[in-house]
Amino acid sequence: MTLEPSEFETRIATLFRVSNELLEIHYKPGTVFITEDVADVQAMRRSIMGNTPYATLTIIPEDADFNMESMRTDHAGADRSESQIIATAIVAKSTLMERLTNVYFKFFPQLHRVLITDNEAEARAWMERQLTEIANTAS
Repeated sequence: MTLEPSEFETRIATLFRVSNELLEIHYKPGTVFITEDVADVQAMRRSIMGNTPYATLTIIPEDADFNMESMRTDHAGADRSESQIIATAIVAKSTLMERLTNVYFKFFPQLHRVLITDNEAEARAWMERQLTEIANTAS
């Protein structure tokens, strides 16, 4: 029996493969979002989940920061043509990051369901509903 790893590290995040349908991305305290580091997280996400449909739950700590270049980059652009992401919930623990995330998704709209909140329990409940609904309707 081969055990597959369920926890993966990048410089700014720890990714947890919770199931075949759900990947959690936990950004590390003190993270500064720069384009190269975000690209590493996105590449790791794609590598972990492969070609199966899945959802992501992202946790951004209160002390996270960003540079302007990262806000001008479409980090999910590579997913547009053959995206397997079916839903994304983002928990931004600071008001500033929550607002910036909302602005970011206005400039780079996603093709799947998205929730941005500061409440982790709300995000987890929403994600559970999305996964159940998608499994029942296949859409």
